[in-house]
Amino acid sequence: MHRLAVACVTLGLTTAAACGDDAPACEPGWQVEHDATGGALLAAFGDDADAGWLVGGELGNGAPAARVLRWRGDEITPVEVPGDDTVWWGWSDGAGGVWLVGERGLVLRGGDDGFTPLATGVDATLYGVWGAAPDDVWLVGGMPDGEATDDDDLVLRWDGAALTRVALPARGATLFKVWGSAADDVWIVGEGGTAWRWDGAAWEDHAGELGASTRLTTVHGCARDEVYAVGGPGVWRWDGAAWALEPGVAEQSLTAGVACGADHVLVVGFGGLKLRKDRATGAWTDEQAAAPLTDFHGAWAAPDGALWAVGGGFLSPPGGTSRRGVAARWCP
Repeated sequence: MHRLAVACVTLGLTTAAACGDDAPACEPGWQVEHDATGGALLAAFGDDADAGWLVGGELGNGAPAARVLRWRGDEITPVEVPGDDTVWWGWSDGAGGVWLVGERGLVLRGGDDGFTPLATGVDATLYGVWGAAPDDVWLVGGMPDGEATDDDDLVLRWDGAALTRVALPARGATLFKVWGSAADDVWIVGEGGTAWRWDGAAWEDHAGELGASTRLTTVHGCARDEVYAVGGPGVWRWDGAAWALEPGVAEQSLTAGVACGADHVLVVGFGGLKLRKDRATGAWTDEQAAAPLTDFHGAWAAPDGALWAVGGGFLSPPGGTSRRGVAARWCP
């Protein structure tokens, strides 16, 4: 990380712009882009090379608050949103529209002009959102680690006018993430090795290929025949025919997030875990020792080839101290 960025973090400033307009461009390797209290960061996403969204919240701490940040080149600024529930995930539709989902059935729709709540009729946390189009959006969630309830196997779908609940074969699982390459190729993962694929007409159950006891936390891919899922100590890849553990990746303590970009795949997790795959060669590089060493929850592969890892204090129990949010960026 360049010395100017170090000075910014030391002084408690969260953007390079806060230290002057002459801040250098993103240098090769990992560097801290944001490190401050105000809520842990759980996800990063966006469609532009020089702009993105970082979202999260306090997760039940003494002063509940959603945390939504807008990144634009060398500046990160807070964005006010309705309510104070933690935002767990987000998706942008490529045309300026943004979806945010989170605690207590939270759904916010909008963008740079502001956000508006959308009633869902559920109290469970929505952990994931992805859309094939602005009028075809999938939302998933549940209440993890509890008894079987109506909130298990929770899938909602937006058709451009209303949200409706999608019936899944019952597994009694909380669902954590959803991603697809197209409207007829949608993956949903969750507790107990849950791995559903929607082919546009019916559901395919792939749980047996990933291990029935595995808690799959994130799924993301680059194409129909290159999809990655992470959870527990594992990293799996779908090659268009079957799931298998990714070769060349040793078992990790705990993986949490994955993103597939044009040139690289990034896997993040606890204890500063940052695993980067060169898609051209298939080689993985373990950069866990590179700062920062926080616990990471979400990954984003930006359109310009940069990789983002976000996290912070999301694992600590609720208390009176504001959670810390950390965002790091890797540049080629």
